[in-house]
Amino acid sequence: MHRLNRFVGFDNEAILVAALKKGDALAVEYWFKKYRSKLRQLAALKVPSAQVAGEIVQETFVSCLQTLNLFQGKSSLLTWMQSVMRHEIADYYRKRYAKKFIQTIPLSDLFLEQNYKDAASSAEAVSLVLKRMVAKNRELLLKKYVDCKKVKEIALELGNSVKAVESDLFRARQEFKTLWLQLEQNDARR
Repeated sequence: MHRLNRFVGFDNEAILVAALKKGDALAVEYWFKKYRSKLRQLAALKVPSAQVAGEIVQETFVSCLQTLNLFQGKSSLLTWMQSVMRHEIADYYRKRYAKKFIQTIPLSDLFLEQNYKDAASSAEAVSLVLKRMVAKNRELLLKKYVDCKKVKEIALELGNSVKAVESDLFRARQEFKTLWLQLEQNDARR
């Protein structure tokens, strides 16, 4: 661990938390140096690269600072930070999944024209459109583009012909496109 002996008193967690809440710069430096490597090791086990793990850890520290007033000391500071980090990791995968999902849909040109702030807002929009779809059409799109099933597999699973599934997929994509454009128009009116 880095030389932490210049941070007298911060090894007491209650004193550290109180100093962090006051915005003490030395407390923040101590806190970062003390917990960064532990969090990075844990994050590295959950995400695909060291770079992503580093980003997750940074986001964790920022989130912890923003919500430090919610920390009540019912657990250790590290346990609380790990809980915050689990949420950051979940957000990372949600955003990654949303981006991957959007790229697999043949209507991705609709999404790319939009100026959404991030993948999370795009994911919300996709979820909203999917919820508004007829159940049969939604399931078909999910089987095809999320489960990555071939039309032939879907046809076997549903007991339909390949041509029937292709026609149903066409209609499902059309419904998705129509609902997406409606959502876009509603957002533009606000």
